[in-house]
Amino acid sequence: MCVTRVGRILSIQGTIASVFYLDDLVVCEVDVSMVHARKGSYVEVFAEQAIGRITKREAEFKRDLRLEMNRLRMAVP
Repeated sequence: MCVTRVGRILSIQGTIASVFYLDDLVVCEVDVSMVHARKGSYVEVFAEQAIGRITKREAEFKRDLRLEMNRLRMAVP
């Protein structure tokens, strides 16, 4: 199963952006060449490649879903 991550763009230099991941509160470098994004945009990321822009509401929903999946995974012995 492939799971995307969601984050907010902090800055962009060329086609590389610093993205703050909402689920684990880290910043990583992401290629944004496939999407029209700017500072403050929320993006879905797969394999360090932004694959689409999303709204803040969608980003928060997907963050909450991922956190719940992680919580349930930790509950299974």
